[in-house]
Amino acid sequence: MECSIVYYSARKTSYCEKVLKKSFSELGLNLGTAVFATGREDLGELLTREFKTSDAVFTVGGLAFEDSRGIRDTVSQAAAGSSPGLCRRLKNPQGNDGFLIRAGSQILVMLPDEPSQIEEIMRGGLAEYIRTIR
Repeated sequence: MECSIVYYSARKTSYCEKVLKKSFSELGLNLGTAVFATGREDLGELLTREFKTSDAVFTVGGLAFEDSRGIRDTVSQAAAGSSPGLCRRLKNPQGNDGFLIRAGSQILVMLPDEPSQIEEIMRGGLAEYIRTIR
């Protein structure tokens, strides 16, 4: 499965990328590109572009924002006109939860920007879900 990472208002990006690369390797996922979004419009454009070449796009960051910069608000507005087949909260006892949205054969995984939290989410039910859809 081809994957991309979009960093959005993320901190500790090199540590986050290290954790994700390890998780991808364990799950047999191929990382295509890693890009950075600096604002909402940029995020939307990058997600659209990355879904043209990837089966799965992982976003890192933006979950802690409660205003218009928040990724949940941005993705909710973008998905309002579509009918995703699956929307799931990825529980994280260490902090911010992640989110999974599946539409057709593609998935969007939204992760916090804390490496230990990413590791916890990737080890949890998300890993099992990804194994079943590959």
